[in-house]
Amino acid sequence: MIEDDVHINAKTNINANNNINENDILAYASDESGRTAISPKIDVQPDKPAFEEYMPDIDDGMNNSEDAFGIITTGIEPLEITESGARITGYVSTSRRQDVRLGTYVIVPYGDEELFARIWKLQYLQEFEVDDATEIHSRRMLKSNTTEEVDYKFLALLDPICILYGHNINTGSGSGIKPQLVRRMADRIPRPNTPILPVTDKSKIQTGLNIPKEGIFLGHLSVGGEVVRTHAVPPTVPYYMRNDYSMGDPLVFRHILVCGSTGTGKTFLTKNILRQFMNGDNRYRLRSDKSKNRNPCLVIMDPQDEYSQVFEDNPDISPDEEYNLRSENVDFGRCTDTKTFVAKVAGHSYNGKSRAEQVEFTIPFKLVRNNLWLITPVGMTDLQYTGLELLVEDYFKRGGNHTYSGFADHIGDEGTRMTYVDSNKIHEASYDGIVRRVRSPTLRKVFDQPATPITEILGKVFSPGQVSVFPTEYINSSRIRDLIVLTLMTLVVDNKLSTSGDTTVKDTPIILALDEAHRYLSKASGEHSKKIISKFADAARQGRKEGLGLFLITQDPQDIDDTVFKQINTRVILNLTNDAAINALKVQKEYEKRIPYLKKGQMIVHSPDNSDMVEVMGLSKCVVKHE
Repeated sequence: MIEDDVHINAKTNINANNNINENDILAYASDESGRTAISPKIDVQPDKPAFEEYMPDIDDGMNNSEDAFGIITTGIEPLEITESGARITGYVSTSRRQDVRLGTYVIVPYGDEELFARIWKLQYLQEFEVDDATEIHSRRMLKSNTTEEVDYKFLALLDPICILYGHNINTGSGSGIKPQLVRRMADRIPRPNTPILPVTDKSKIQTGLNIPKEGIFLGHLSVGGEVVRTHAVPPTVPYYMRNDYSMGDPLVFRHILVCGSTGTGKTFLTKNILRQFMNGDNRYRLRSDKSKNRNPCLVIMDPQDEYSQVFEDNPDISPDEEYNLRSENVDFGRCTDTKTFVAKVAGHSYNGKSRAEQVEFTIPFKLVRNNLWLITPVGMTDLQYTGLELLVEDYFKRGGNHTYSGFADHIGDEGTRMTYVDSNKIHEASYDGIVRRVRSPTLRKVFDQPATPITEILGKVFSPGQVSVFPTEYINSSRIRDLIVLTLMTLVVDNKLSTSGDTTVKDTPIILALDEAHRYLSKASGEHSKKIISKFADAARQGRKEGLGLFLITQDPQDIDDTVFKQINTRVILNLTNDAAINALKVQKEYEKRIPYLKKGQMIVHSPDNSDMVEVMGLSKCVVKHE
């Protein structure tokens, strides 16, 4: 009777509710014993669904529900977004689980806008309550693995990058309003059950990652070593570095670093990048007259005699590859205006790979007057350095021709020695140490050799639109190689920064490419090192307004002095296994862990003024000859 009473009361209550039909089966429920129970009162409004209906716009017809990786879900943990982060979980369907990787870029539509995100975490969860961490289960699976994908939830956690939306702009050209895709910070939360779609629109990827759509080509956007492909033609997404004045100075004048371990393709990549700057249409403003533009001069310090090959075509590039390069505005082929400048060193001759015009030069001793460190070896004490400063200054006050041999004979003279020692200007021990260090057979081989002084051919070296290569591989003395490179670096910096500098150098935009940069810009360990670093720190700071861009190549970025390193805006990172080198680059944690696993040609590009941090795959062929 109790059951009948409940049944009658239930019917009475239902009939009393005008919003629920008497025959509605949802008004009844049975428990496990078969007894019926009253359902909770439901406020049903037929004209308004319990959850707002939503039909997303599907990427201009390029994607559909079958293309989706899965859906946004709240079944595992809350769905939330805050100013400091987000928890957005997606369920990945079994058919798409093999297509999802860490770092994969995805779109989650809102209808009027879209969330652009990347997958930062993947995980499996059990679908059913079962303990698979047992010895019995383990042995069974080892014999015959019958586990099905549907037995597990495959989840992808999304890192929101930005919101993409349309914005109308006035072109100002009489054509009226033009819609443009723009981005803003992720400030909206996606709805549950919204599809997670692959990004197949090139412009959405470029806008989402803030990548310029033109500029200096570095490579193609990639994820996990696989090039990202879209529905565009060509399907790849080129990564360009900003090279105009629309948002300030071109990034090359904010300086570039390419770093990677030996054998990771630094030279190959560097050739491909530097070649892009030598397009005849690439011009930069003159400081003296901003209404005029001029082609840059590319100056390369070449320790392995590899860069002179920019003078030659790569015969391995096929017609199809040429077409693809042109379609993405990638410059390729030889730089016909290339010269090789060879330092004349006694007992050494250059027989290198270059087929370009060769010009011999020598370093005149007169450069030492304002650059004392040229004859200052590592290990000279402060007292010796001070004494040498006095000796050089007094020597150049004398009349006549000033040469290295003349200076060596002068300080070696006993009468000169007594003059400085007896007057207590220089302590005798310091004086003798100066003479031993300066009267060096090495220095005698470098200064004032039978060739044109470098100071007399500056116009020939720093010519707009020219590639000037300085090989040093033919010299077996590391001290001589360093002296030559540092002399050339100083010539560039002094003439750029000085108000009385050579007008040819001052009025020519210069890109100074320095291989093995850590040798010349390492942390200061002596007086002369401090002066060199100070000079280049000033050059790095003033490069934007003076038209001087440093392009540094190294395998030891941690050894470059901080005052110079902090001025480098764009860092192109190849494979590195040295923890100290990786830590010095200060990249985001998720990218830092990838660096030791980067394949040849694969790189991380960290350029805050150009784009978000991304992974890029370089070209498989060099755009000029490379052996």
